[in-house]
Amino acid sequence: MLRKLCLKNIIDLKEKIVVGLNSGTSADGIDAAVVKIIGNGLGSKVEFIMGKTFKFDKRLKTKIKRCAEPAFTDGESWLKLDIILAKLFSQATLSIIRSAGLRVKDIALIGSHGQTIRHKPASRFGTFTCQLADPARIAVGCGIVTVGDFRVADIAAGGQGAPLTPIVNAIVFREKSLRVGVLNIGGIANITIITPYRNGYKVFGCDTGPGNMLVDYLAEKLFRVGYDKGGRLASCGIADDFIIRKVLSGKFFGFKGPKSAGREKFGRKFGEKFLALCRKKGLSKNDIMNTASMLTIEAFKRCCVVNKFRFDRLILAGGGAKNLFFVKAIEDIFPNVEILNSFDCGFPSDYLEAVSFGVLANEAICSNRYNLKTVTGANKAVVLGKICQP
Repeated sequence: MLRKLCLKNIIDLKEKIVVGLNSGTSADGIDAAVVKIIGNGLGSKVEFIMGKTFKFDKRLKTKIKRCAEPAFTDGESWLKLDIILAKLFSQATLSIIRSAGLRVKDIALIGSHGQTIRHKPASRFGTFTCQLADPARIAVGCGIVTVGDFRVADIAAGGQGAPLTPIVNAIVFREKSLRVGVLNIGGIANITIITPYRNGYKVFGCDTGPGNMLVDYLAEKLFRVGYDKGGRLASCGIADDFIIRKVLSGKFFGFKGPKSAGREKFGRKFGEKFLALCRKKGLSKNDIMNTASMLTIEAFKRCCVVNKFRFDRLILAGGGAKNLFFVKAIEDIFPNVEILNSFDCGFPSDYLEAVSFGVLANEAICSNRYNLKTVTGANKAVVLGKICQP
Protein backbone atom coordinates (compact mmCIF):
# COMPACT_ATOMS: atom_id res chain seq x y z
CA MET A 1 0.00 0.00 0.00
CA LEU A 2 1.31 3.44 -0.92
CA ARG A 3 1.83 5.72 2.07
CA LYS A 4 0.49 9.22 2.50
CA LEU A 5 2.63 12.00 3.91
CA CYS A 6 1.45 15.60 4.15
CA LEU A 7 3.71 18.12 2.40
CA LYS A 8 3.78 20.26 5.53
CA ASN A 9 5.08 17.32 7.54
CA ILE A 10 7.89 16.87 5.03
CA ILE A 11 8.81 20.56 5.16
CA ASP A 12 8.88 20.48 8.96
CA LEU A 13 11.28 17.53 9.16
CA LYS A 14 14.61 18.58 10.73
CA GLU A 15 16.39 15.83 8.82
CA LYS A 16 15.29 14.45 5.48
CA ILE A 17 16.46 11.33 3.70
CA VAL A 18 16.21 12.11 0.00
CA VAL A 19 16.84 10.11 -3.17
CA GLY A 20 18.32 12.02 -6.09
CA LEU A 21 18.10 10.64 -9.65
CA ASN A 22 19.79 11.68 -12.86
CA SER A 23 20.57 10.39 -16.33
CA GLY A 24 23.06 12.60 -18.13
CA THR A 25 23.45 13.54 -21.77
CA SER A 26 25.63 10.46 -22.34
CA ALA A 27 22.52 8.33 -21.61
CA ASP A 28 24.56 5.57 -19.96
CA GLY A 29 22.04 4.86 -17.24
CA ILE A 30 20.43 6.17 -14.06
CA ASP A 31 22.66 7.50 -11.29
CA ALA A 32 20.85 7.29 -7.95
CA ALA A 33 22.05 8.78 -4.67
CA VAL A 34 20.71 8.66 -1.13
CA VAL A 35 21.51 11.73 0.97
CA LYS A 36 20.67 13.09 4.40
CA ILE A 37 19.83 16.79 4.40
CA ILE A 38 19.62 18.94 7.52
CA GLY A 39 17.92 22.29 7.03
CA ASN A 40 17.60 24.11 3.72
CA GLY A 41 19.19 26.97 1.80
CA LEU A 42 22.88 27.90 1.92
CA GLY A 43 23.01 26.91 5.58
CA SER A 44 21.89 23.33 4.99
CA LYS A 45 24.15 20.33 5.54
CA VAL A 46 24.25 17.47 3.07
CA GLU A 47 25.62 14.02 3.84
CA PHE A 48 26.15 11.40 1.14
CA ILE A 49 24.87 7.99 2.23
CA MET A 50 25.27 5.85 -0.89
CA GLY A 51 25.10 5.85 -4.66
CA LYS A 52 24.29 3.26 -7.29
CA THR A 53 24.25 3.25 -11.09
CA PHE A 54 21.62 1.38 -13.10
CA LYS A 55 22.98 0.92 -16.60
CA PHE A 56 20.72 1.12 -19.64
CA ASP A 57 20.96 -1.83 -22.00
CA LYS A 58 22.40 -1.13 -25.44
CA ARG A 59 19.01 -1.15 -27.14
CA LEU A 60 17.52 1.44 -24.79
CA LYS A 61 20.62 3.63 -24.94
CA THR A 62 20.37 3.62 -28.75
CA LYS A 63 16.67 4.51 -28.55
CA ILE A 64 17.36 7.44 -26.21
CA LYS A 65 20.10 8.82 -28.42
CA ARG A 66 17.91 8.44 -31.51
CA CYS A 67 15.07 10.34 -29.81
CA ALA A 68 17.54 13.04 -28.76
CA GLU A 69 18.71 13.70 -32.31
CA PRO A 70 17.72 17.25 -33.39
CA ALA A 71 15.99 15.94 -36.52
CA PHE A 72 13.87 13.39 -34.59
CA THR A 73 10.28 14.65 -34.20
CA ASP A 74 8.16 11.54 -33.55
CA GLY A 75 6.15 12.68 -30.54
CA GLU A 76 4.56 9.29 -29.93
CA SER A 77 7.99 7.68 -29.60
CA TRP A 78 8.90 10.28 -27.00
CA LEU A 79 5.74 9.52 -25.03
CA LYS A 80 6.42 5.78 -25.09
CA LEU A 81 10.01 6.36 -24.01
CA ASP A 82 8.77 8.65 -21.21
CA ILE A 83 6.70 5.78 -19.78
CA ILE A 84 9.60 3.31 -20.06
CA LEU A 85 12.03 5.68 -18.35
CA ALA A 86 9.62 6.61 -15.56
CA LYS A 87 9.24 2.92 -14.74
CA LEU A 88 13.02 2.42 -14.71
CA PHE A 89 13.55 5.50 -12.53
CA SER A 90 10.94 4.13 -10.10
CA GLN A 91 12.62 0.73 -10.02
CA ALA A 92 16.02 2.34 -9.47
CA THR A 93 14.62 4.33 -6.54
CA LEU A 94 13.11 1.30 -4.82
CA SER A 95 16.29 -0.70 -5.43
CA ILE A 96 18.66 1.85 -3.88
CA ILE A 97 16.32 2.29 -0.91
CA ARG A 98 16.63 -1.45 -0.24
CA SER A 99 20.40 -1.37 -0.82
CA ALA A 100 20.75 1.43 1.74
CA GLY A 101 18.91 -0.70 4.31
CA LEU A 102 15.99 1.74 4.35
CA ARG A 103 12.25 1.50 3.80
CA VAL A 104 10.01 3.58 1.58
CA LYS A 105 8.56 5.29 4.64
CA ASP A 106 12.06 6.51 5.58
CA ILE A 107 12.32 8.59 2.40
CA ALA A 108 11.01 12.15 2.56
CA LEU A 109 11.47 13.05 -1.09
CA ILE A 110 12.69 12.04 -4.51
CA GLY A 111 14.39 14.59 -6.75
CA SER A 112 14.48 13.37 -10.34
CA HIS A 113 16.08 15.21 -13.23
CA GLY A 114 14.96 12.67 -15.83
CA GLN A 115 16.55 12.18 -19.24
CA THR A 116 17.12 15.21 -21.46
CA ILE A 117 16.10 14.72 -25.07
CA ARG A 118 15.97 18.39 -26.05
CA HIS A 119 17.74 21.48 -24.80
CA LYS A 120 17.76 24.48 -27.11
CA PRO A 121 18.65 27.86 -25.65
CA ALA A 122 17.74 30.85 -27.83
CA SER A 123 16.00 28.97 -30.65
CA ARG A 124 13.70 30.90 -32.97
CA PHE A 125 10.79 29.67 -30.81
CA GLY A 126 12.52 30.82 -27.63
CA THR A 127 14.41 28.66 -25.16
CA PHE A 128 12.99 25.19 -24.55
CA THR A 129 13.98 21.98 -22.85
CA CYS A 130 12.45 18.53 -22.39
CA GLN A 131 13.29 15.78 -19.91
CA LEU A 132 11.63 12.36 -19.99
CA ALA A 133 10.69 10.12 -17.02
CA ASP A 134 7.57 11.88 -15.75
CA PRO A 135 7.96 12.68 -12.01
CA ALA A 136 4.23 12.10 -11.46
CA ARG A 137 4.65 8.48 -12.58
CA ILE A 138 7.67 8.11 -10.28
CA ALA A 139 5.72 9.55 -7.34
CA VAL A 140 2.85 7.11 -7.88
CA GLY A 141 5.15 4.19 -8.64
CA CYS A 142 7.21 4.65 -5.47
CA GLY A 143 4.61 6.18 -3.15
CA ILE A 144 6.96 9.09 -2.41
CA VAL A 145 6.58 12.81 -3.10
CA THR A 146 8.70 13.51 -6.17
CA VAL A 147 10.09 16.78 -7.48
CA GLY A 148 11.08 16.96 -11.15
CA ASP A 149 11.01 19.08 -14.29
CA PHE A 150 13.50 21.45 -12.64
CA ARG A 151 14.47 23.53 -15.64
CA VAL A 152 11.18 24.95 -16.94
CA ALA A 153 10.60 27.59 -14.23
CA ASP A 154 14.03 29.07 -14.89
CA ILE A 155 13.26 29.25 -18.61
CA ALA A 156 9.90 30.88 -17.87
CA ALA A 157 11.85 33.51 -15.92
CA GLY A 158 14.03 34.28 -18.93
CA GLY A 159 16.88 31.87 -18.15
CA GLN A 160 18.42 29.07 -20.19
CA GLY A 161 17.38 26.35 -17.75
CA ALA A 162 20.98 25.20 -17.34
CA PRO A 163 23.25 24.63 -15.64
CA LEU A 164 21.38 24.19 -12.34
CA THR A 165 24.02 22.39 -10.28
CA PRO A 166 25.94 25.60 -9.37
CA ILE A 167 23.30 26.32 -6.72
CA VAL A 168 23.96 22.98 -5.06
CA ASN A 169 27.73 23.29 -5.50
CA ALA A 170 27.54 26.51 -3.50
CA ILE A 171 25.62 24.74 -0.72
CA VAL A 172 28.00 21.78 -0.62
CA PHE A 173 31.47 23.16 -1.45
CA ARG A 174 31.50 26.80 -0.26
CA GLU A 175 34.51 27.98 1.76
CA LYS A 176 34.70 31.18 3.80
CA SER A 177 38.23 32.08 2.72
CA LEU A 178 38.67 30.38 -0.67
CA ARG A 179 37.45 30.96 -4.21
CA VAL A 180 36.20 27.52 -5.21
CA GLY A 181 35.64 26.22 -8.73
CA VAL A 182 33.67 23.04 -9.46
CA LEU A 183 34.18 21.52 -12.90
CA ASN A 184 31.62 18.86 -13.73
CA ILE A 185 32.69 16.82 -16.75
CA GLY A 186 29.62 14.94 -17.88
CA GLY A 187 28.46 14.68 -21.48
CA ILE A 188 28.61 18.48 -21.42
CA ALA A 189 31.12 20.16 -19.11
CA ASN A 190 30.07 22.99 -16.80
CA ILE A 191 31.86 25.18 -14.30
CA THR A 192 30.73 26.76 -11.03
CA ILE A 193 32.65 29.59 -9.35
CA ILE A 194 31.86 30.23 -5.65
CA THR A 195 33.43 33.42 -4.33
CA PRO A 196 33.12 34.67 -0.71
CA TYR A 197 31.46 38.09 -0.70
CA ARG A 198 30.72 40.14 2.42
CA ASN A 199 28.56 37.85 4.58
CA GLY A 200 27.65 35.50 1.75
CA TYR A 201 28.82 34.22 -1.61
CA LYS A 202 28.69 35.15 -5.26
CA VAL A 203 27.92 32.21 -7.53
CA PHE A 204 28.71 32.13 -11.24
CA GLY A 205 28.42 29.23 -13.65
CA CYS A 206 27.93 28.12 -17.23
CA ASP A 207 28.50 25.26 -19.63
CA THR A 208 32.02 25.28 -21.08
CA GLY A 209 31.62 22.95 -24.07
CA PRO A 210 31.79 19.22 -24.75
CA GLY A 211 32.74 17.06 -21.80
CA ASN A 212 32.73 13.32 -22.42
CA MET A 213 30.22 13.50 -25.27
CA LEU A 214 32.71 14.02 -28.10
CA VAL A 215 35.32 11.66 -26.66
CA ASP A 216 32.73 8.91 -26.12
CA TYR A 217 31.45 9.30 -29.68
CA LEU A 218 34.98 8.94 -31.08
CA ALA A 219 35.86 6.01 -28.79
CA GLU A 220 32.84 4.14 -30.16
CA LYS A 221 33.48 5.17 -33.76
CA LEU A 222 37.23 4.50 -33.84
CA PHE A 223 37.80 1.75 -31.24
CA ARG A 224 34.36 0.15 -30.73
CA VAL A 225 34.44 0.87 -27.01
CA GLY A 226 31.93 2.91 -24.99
CA TYR A 227 34.44 5.41 -23.60
CA ASP A 228 38.15 6.12 -23.16
CA LYS A 229 38.79 4.41 -19.82
CA GLY A 230 41.19 6.49 -17.77
CA GLY A 231 42.11 8.49 -20.89
CA ARG A 232 44.42 5.70 -22.06
CA LEU A 233 43.57 6.06 -25.75
CA ALA A 234 44.16 9.83 -25.67
CA SER A 235 47.44 9.35 -23.79
CA CYS A 236 48.89 7.42 -26.74
CA GLY A 237 48.34 10.29 -29.17
CA ILE A 238 49.42 13.86 -29.87
CA ALA A 239 47.03 16.80 -30.07
CA ASP A 240 46.63 18.84 -33.23
CA ASP A 241 46.67 22.45 -32.04
CA PHE A 242 45.39 23.79 -35.37
CA ILE A 243 42.18 21.77 -35.12
CA ILE A 244 41.65 22.78 -31.49
CA ARG A 245 42.09 26.46 -32.38
CA LYS A 246 39.76 26.12 -35.36
CA VAL A 247 36.98 24.55 -33.29
CA LEU A 248 37.43 27.05 -30.45
CA SER A 249 36.97 29.89 -32.94
CA GLY A 250 33.25 28.97 -33.01
CA LYS A 251 30.80 31.47 -31.51
CA PHE A 252 29.81 29.37 -28.49
CA PHE A 253 33.35 29.34 -27.05
CA GLY A 254 33.75 33.10 -27.34
CA PHE A 255 30.50 33.89 -25.52
CA LYS A 256 30.55 34.95 -21.89
CA GLY A 257 28.18 33.19 -19.53
CA PRO A 258 25.34 32.63 -19.01
CA LYS A 259 25.42 29.94 -21.69
CA SER A 260 24.34 26.32 -21.95
CA ALA A 261 24.51 23.51 -24.48
CA GLY A 262 23.22 20.03 -25.15
CA ARG A 263 23.39 17.20 -27.66
CA GLU A 264 21.99 19.60 -30.28
CA LYS A 265 25.27 21.54 -30.05
CA PHE A 266 27.89 18.88 -29.38
CA GLY A 267 26.23 15.60 -30.35
CA ARG A 268 26.59 13.30 -33.34
CA LYS A 269 26.70 16.00 -36.04
CA PHE A 270 29.43 17.88 -34.18
CA GLY A 271 31.33 14.60 -33.76
CA GLU A 272 31.05 13.76 -37.46
CA LYS A 273 32.40 17.18 -38.49
CA PHE A 274 35.23 16.94 -35.96
CA LEU A 275 36.18 13.46 -37.16
CA ALA A 276 36.12 14.56 -40.81
CA LEU A 277 38.41 17.49 -39.96
CA CYS A 278 40.86 15.19 -38.18
CA ARG A 279 40.88 12.64 -41.00
CA LYS A 280 41.46 15.38 -43.57
CA LYS A 281 44.65 16.25 -41.71
CA GLY A 282 45.69 12.59 -41.60
CA LEU A 283 45.60 12.18 -37.82
CA SER A 284 45.95 8.70 -36.34
CA LYS A 285 43.13 7.30 -34.22
CA ASN A 286 44.99 8.03 -30.98
CA ASP A 287 45.89 11.53 -32.16
CA ILE A 288 42.18 12.13 -32.78
CA MET A 289 41.35 10.99 -29.23
CA ASN A 290 44.07 13.20 -27.80
CA THR A 291 42.89 16.21 -29.83
CA ALA A 292 39.26 15.70 -28.78
CA SER A 293 40.25 15.32 -25.13
CA MET A 294 42.38 18.46 -25.21
CA LEU A 295 39.47 20.30 -26.83
CA THR A 296 37.39 19.59 -23.71
CA ILE A 297 40.14 21.02 -21.48
CA GLU A 298 41.01 23.96 -23.72
CA ALA A 299 37.32 24.88 -23.96
CA PHE A 300 37.24 25.00 -20.16
CA LYS A 301 40.38 27.15 -20.13
CA ARG A 302 38.89 29.48 -22.76
CA CYS A 303 35.71 29.83 -20.68
CA CYS A 304 37.78 30.84 -17.64
CA VAL A 305 39.68 33.45 -19.68
CA VAL A 306 36.58 34.91 -21.38
CA ASN A 307 34.68 35.17 -18.08
CA LYS A 308 37.73 36.10 -15.97
CA PHE A 309 37.05 33.23 -13.59
CA ARG A 310 39.54 32.84 -10.74
CA PHE A 311 39.72 30.06 -8.16
CA ASP A 312 42.08 28.80 -5.45
CA ARG A 313 40.62 25.30 -5.39
CA LEU A 314 39.14 23.33 -8.29
CA ILE A 315 36.93 20.34 -7.54
CA LEU A 316 36.45 17.82 -10.36
CA ALA A 317 33.19 15.88 -10.70
CA GLY A 318 31.30 13.79 -13.23
CA GLY A 319 32.54 10.77 -15.16
CA GLY A 320 35.39 12.84 -16.61
CA ALA A 321 36.90 13.26 -13.14
CA LYS A 322 38.11 9.65 -13.45
CA ASN A 323 39.80 10.35 -16.79
CA LEU A 324 43.48 10.62 -15.81
CA PHE A 325 44.30 12.37 -19.08
CA PHE A 326 41.82 15.14 -18.25
CA VAL A 327 43.13 15.44 -14.69
CA LYS A 328 46.78 15.69 -15.78
CA ALA A 329 45.95 18.28 -18.46
CA ILE A 330 44.05 20.42 -15.91
CA GLU A 331 46.91 20.17 -13.41
CA ASP A 332 49.35 21.32 -16.11
CA ILE A 333 47.18 24.31 -17.07
CA PHE A 334 46.49 25.37 -13.45
CA PRO A 335 49.74 24.53 -11.57
CA ASN A 336 49.04 26.90 -8.67
CA VAL A 337 45.49 25.68 -7.99
CA GLU A 338 44.58 22.94 -5.52
CA ILE A 339 42.93 20.21 -7.64
CA LEU A 340 40.59 17.82 -5.84
CA ASN A 341 38.14 15.10 -6.80
CA SER A 342 34.66 15.64 -5.34
CA PHE A 343 35.21 12.28 -3.61
CA ASP A 344 37.85 14.03 -1.46
CA CYS A 345 35.04 16.33 -0.26
CA GLY A 346 32.66 13.48 0.60
CA PHE A 347 30.78 13.20 -2.70
CA PRO A 348 31.81 10.55 -5.27
CA SER A 349 32.20 12.20 -8.68
CA ASP A 350 29.79 9.79 -10.39
CA TYR A 351 26.92 10.80 -8.12
CA LEU A 352 27.31 14.54 -7.59
CA GLU A 353 24.60 15.42 -10.12
CA ALA A 354 22.20 12.88 -8.59
CA VAL A 355 22.95 14.43 -5.19
CA SER A 356 22.28 17.85 -6.70
CA PHE A 357 18.74 17.01 -7.76
CA GLY A 358 18.03 15.53 -4.36
CA VAL A 359 19.13 18.81 -2.79
CA LEU A 360 17.12 20.84 -5.31
CA ALA A 361 14.04 18.77 -4.39
CA ASN A 362 14.54 19.83 -0.77
CA GLU A 363 14.88 23.48 -1.83
CA ALA A 364 11.68 23.25 -3.89
CA ILE A 365 9.65 21.69 -1.10
CA CYS A 366 10.78 24.54 1.17
CA SER A 367 9.74 27.11 -1.49
CA ASN A 368 13.25 28.56 -1.72
CA ARG A 369 13.65 30.81 -4.73
CA TYR A 370 16.89 31.42 -6.55
CA ASN A 371 17.93 34.28 -8.80
CA LEU A 372 20.14 32.57 -11.37
CA LYS A 373 21.04 35.63 -13.42
CA THR A 374 24.78 34.96 -13.07
CA VAL A 375 24.34 31.30 -14.04
CA THR A 376 21.40 30.87 -16.40
CA GLY A 377 20.43 34.47 -17.10
CA ALA A 378 17.04 34.30 -15.38
CA ASN A 379 15.60 37.72 -14.61
CA LYS A 380 13.83 36.80 -11.38
CA ALA A 381 14.05 34.41 -8.47
CA VAL A 382 12.01 31.23 -8.93
CA VAL A 383 11.32 27.90 -7.23
CA LEU A 384 12.89 25.16 -9.35
CA GLY A 385 10.89 21.98 -9.88
CA LYS A 386 7.34 20.66 -9.93
CA ILE A 387 6.09 18.81 -6.87
CA CYS A 388 4.18 15.59 -7.58
CA GLN A 389 2.33 13.76 -4.83
CA PRO A 390 1.61 10.00 -4.90
